[in-house]
This record gives sequence, structure tokens and C-alpha cells, in this order.
Amino acid sequence: MPWLREFSTRGRLGRAGFWLRQAVSVPLGLWLCIAVHESIGQPFDLLPVLALVLHLVSTWGRRLHDRDRSAWWLLATVVPLAGALWLWVECGLRAGSTGANRHGRAGGETADYLRVTPSAAPSPLA
Repeated sequence: MPWLREFSTRGRLGRAGFWLRQAVSVPLGLWLCIAVHESIGQPFDLLPVLALVLHLVSTWGRRLHDRDRSAWWLLATVVPLAGALWLWVECGLRAGSTGANRHGRAGGETADYLRVTPSAAPSPLA
């Protein structure tokens, strides 16, 4: 199920995908949290809140991966204001790293199985 990937911290997420998720998923998630709280109430209102938090951690973590940083940098928000501001600049404004990094390929990059690259092994004819 492709929508389950929205709750995974593996892989990378480009800047456009990051902002799309912030513009669409966050308002919908907040609306769902409020609607469940108003209609059903406690303790069921905790479920959409947990789903939204997991989605946000996944989104911000994958965006940090695109910047070639660990998702542990999300803990920068523990520092009041400065941590959140740094994270917003790092994830929202700066471009991702080019090419593949330790977290995977860049978005839109596909493997080229037809290109032959020279190997580092010595030739048996030499």
C-alpha cells in the first residue's frame, strides 16, 4: 500500500513534496483531529493525533534525509525557537543534496542498467 509510505522515515523527500505535504496533509490532519474530538471525544481523539504526529515525523525526517542529515536532527526542536527556526530553514528553504546519498537516490533519479562502468578489478590479460 503506497499510502503507508507516508508513515515511514526511510528514503528521501524533495522540497516540493515536502511543501505539498505541509500544505495539504497538515490542515486535513488538524481538521480530522478536531472533528473526531468534537464528535466522538476522548479517548478516540488520540488516534488521529498520533497518526498526524507520525506523518509529520516521517515527512520532516525524509526531508532531512534529502539534505543528507539523520532524522535525529528533529530533536533540534527541543531548543526553543532557535531549533525550530533552524529546522524550518534546513528543510523548507535549502535544496537537497544532489545525487545519491546514504539515504537513497534523489527524487526522479533512476538506475541506468544499460551503461557499462569500468571495474576496479585488474584485467586477466594484463
